[in-house]
Amino acid sequence: MRSFSRPRSNAFTLLEALVAFAITLMAMVTVLQMVSSVEGSWKSASVDSFAEAGEAFSTMTLALSSATLEPYQDYADSSGAFRTGAATVFVPDHLARRSDLAFVCGPTNGTNGLLAKSGRTTAGCAVFFLSPQGYSDAQVNSGMNRLLNAMGYFVEFGNDTDASSFLLPTAQRWRWRLKQVRQPAESLQVFSLTSSSSWIQQIVSSQTTTPTLAENVIALIVLPERAVNDAGTSLATDFRYDSRDASNPLMRHQLPARLRIALMAIDEASAQVLAAQNGMSPPALLSASLFQKSAQLDADLASLDGTLTAQKIGHRLFQREILLPAAAWSDTASQ
Repeated sequence: MRSFSRPRSNAFTLLEALVAFAITLMAMVTVLQMVSSVEGSWKSASVDSFAEAGEAFSTMTLALSSATLEPYQDYADSSGAFRTGAATVFVPDHLARRSDLAFVCGPTNGTNGLLAKSGRTTAGCAVFFLSPQGYSDAQVNSGMNRLLNAMGYFVEFGNDTDASSFLLPTAQRWRWRLKQVRQPAESLQVFSLTSSSSWIQQIVSSQTTTPTLAENVIALIVLPERAVNDAGTSLATDFRYDSRDASNPLMRHQLPARLRIALMAIDEASAQVLAAQNGMSPPALLSASLFQKSAQLDADLASLDGTLTAQKIGHRLFQREILLPAAAWSDTASQ
């Protein structure tokens, strides 16, 4: 008896076709969303000439909010000095706050300017601190996300050192820029350098290449402040704060509770006009009389705004007050 078998069809069923169509549609929607997002970012950057400065400001404030000193209690003598390897006689008197790290901010120029010895053309304030960024150049340290790094921010005038010379061999882009210092964990020298000035000179020497975080930033101001409920005198009347300053028992080995940060940026069109007028000479946009006393900060910012407006320079001020969670602020000296 002959048997007949039904030929098998290789065509898709309706259900399979619908499933395939749904998957394809979902993939197309995802791709379109990505394209739209990228296009929106490009449009935003092209329309808002201060987008780079705004992103840099957020990056800087985020890094500063993680600043740490990792303080501990150690015995000090009656004068407040700690035992050192060179001390032949040490008589412990009391326990006091101590740290092997540092937090420093203040004017970059002038007498005792933080970068006065670097040979750089700077303006406004600079800030240097330690933060667990986990940055390392050593492959063996990969994955160690809590490694300490020396960090720093300041404003510098110069040519575009980040541009590739083989791509732009004759390019001249003289601008004010916000610079970022980020020292690898394995290169830290803060433990072996007892003074803040020698530590800063080590991480920002005249030969050190510092990456640009944002172009056309003309001023950075950092003001350390006490805790909200601490009604004492100003911590930094002239914007200077040094956690290694033995002459100031209140700030010694202690982070400020808060930081008020201000950043002034100008637009690229104005920067091009200034470059055409001044070439490699830094345009004097910041009067030497500004930002000398912290009590006049608001008035100085208003004065700078008025000066830029009068010169028809497009500009934007970014400012924020941030808390330092690692501060554990105490308004009692050395406690």
